[in-house]
Amino acid sequence: MHVGPTNSGKTHHALRALAAAPTGVYAGPLRLLAHEIWERLNLGQIVPAGVEEDVMPASLPIDSALDVDVTAADTTPAVLSQGNSKFARACNMITGEEHKIVDPEAALESATVEMLSMTKKYDLAVIDEIQMIADVGRGYAWTSAVLGINAKEVHLCGEETAVPIVQALLAETHDELEVRRYKRLTPLQIDKSLDKDLSKVQKGDCVVAFSRSSIFWLKNSIEKATGMKCAVVYGKLPPEIRSGQADLFNDPNSGYDVIVGSDAIGMGLNLKIRRIVFEAVSKFDGEVLRPLSISQTKQIAGRAGRYGMLQEQCGLTTTFLPEDLPFVEQALAKPFAPLPAAILGPSYNSCRDIARALPPSASLRTIYDAHVYVAKTKPHYRYSSSNIDKAADTVDEYSDQLSLEDRITFLLAPVPWREPDCVEVLYKLLKNYAEDLSVGVTDLFQGTQFLETLLIVEKKMSTLPLPKSDTKTLSILELFHKLLGLYAWLAFRNPVAYYEPELVEEWKPRVERALHWALQGVTRHSKGTRKTVESPLPVAAVARKVEFRTAGDLRKQRKAETLSNKKTWANSGPVHA
Repeated sequence: MHVGPTNSGKTHHALRALAAAPTGVYAGPLRLLAHEIWERLNLGQIVPAGVEEDVMPASLPIDSALDVDVTAADTTPAVLSQGNSKFARACNMITGEEHKIVDPEAALESATVEMLSMTKKYDLAVIDEIQMIADVGRGYAWTSAVLGINAKEVHLCGEETAVPIVQALLAETHDELEVRRYKRLTPLQIDKSLDKDLSKVQKGDCVVAFSRSSIFWLKNSIEKATGMKCAVVYGKLPPEIRSGQADLFNDPNSGYDVIVGSDAIGMGLNLKIRRIVFEAVSKFDGEVLRPLSISQTKQIAGRAGRYGMLQEQCGLTTTFLPEDLPFVEQALAKPFAPLPAAILGPSYNSCRDIARALPPSASLRTIYDAHVYVAKTKPHYRYSSSNIDKAADTVDEYSDQLSLEDRITFLLAPVPWREPDCVEVLYKLLKNYAEDLSVGVTDLFQGTQFLETLLIVEKKMSTLPLPKSDTKTLSILELFHKLLGLYAWLAFRNPVAYYEPELVEEWKPRVERALHWALQGVTRHSKGTRKTVESPLPVAAVARKVEFRTAGDLRKQRKAETLSNKKTWANSGPVHA
């Protein structure tokens, strides 16, 4: 395990080991992180372990969203800003929404954690952000990875909080565990409170809030009070848009000198933050308003002062309200509290096996409840119930028309069940599949507010001199992007039924451009330049640095080869003895 606070370089050695491994896989929480590793391995930008030559001056900044800053013990950088062909390794990328195949026989893979293969053999695996093993929504994927990955050597990277849980899990598997601890490379200092005065926000600040309404109120108020433009990052924004907003903040010539965001501000993003400002120190957890945990406070504050990226050799943190400053000071002074449990969740195989032991009419809720009440687990495990009830009840409405396999697929799919604006499309998707066993993208979104909103925004983009939008439009576009991602996820698993993935690839960049434009148009109070900033291109639209084929390309190739073989066989005539 490589554990340490943010900006400690804890991922450094793990990535170098991966680049040197005969076969291996990287698994992270975000598609953007998987994409960065995939690209850097193919371009030779990750220095393999054992290469100690002076490949790049250690003092140069490393432009990476990963925690790979050089450490005192190892001054050879893990990530290079320029590729070196002798370090290049063929690597394929596998996420829930897309596959990028550089070489079908490539020895390395980069994936999101949910897409890890538990049957394929690897020499080495890197599992990033291991503290997410306790996340109620996705933690089951990290638990499965730790217990099930078929690798000779596994590198777990993340927070100190995860060490006791991992020790408990590996005590059952009898694996050997070595824990390497890293210290922050730049000091973190407490600054004076803003004392409720947003005019004290400075260039390079990141102001953190915990609700969407607070984020846009802050953006509006800061732009009015300071004249500086604010980039915006929060959880519901698609990763591509978050990355684009981060690029605006990092670019000294963009005019976006401040960034406002949620507690998801740092994951997967490379941000040149000088100071973190807490707008509040409590967060609504879905039921009540709770104070931030020690881990949350440390992780958010730790985003300030990225080593090698700022002239200041320290990070600063403070609060908007003076009465909140002692809370942050005390939290930063306390040790990490260990994670309470590793999350378990239903898998396709477990649902199928339990269903066979139940009556044929058993509902998905009953199948899930059987996991919870029948399984014998130790105290360091806990079953997740995130979205299960709503998902199971909705899918079971079509239980007489769907096979068990189809019902389980919908249960495990990344469906936004609790978003009221998505209900119409989700029911339409289930109905079309249940009745016709096929779902087209055009038919799915025709006549919905999602496609209508996109067309309206695109018309405004071509006619209005300046962006003008509102938070409702943003919300609809965010959900549209998520639903397109859901269709892509389903298309990978059933390309016959979900037969228009190419249209999804065409629509997603359009939605991303509309989202970027709408974000600019939510507030127009900055006193600086009023010109429209060109939208950063989404990952999918950037000129290819690495040549690859998609899963769809491979299917077309196999189909063409099969057809060609049939024609060859037909033209060869009968074979005579």
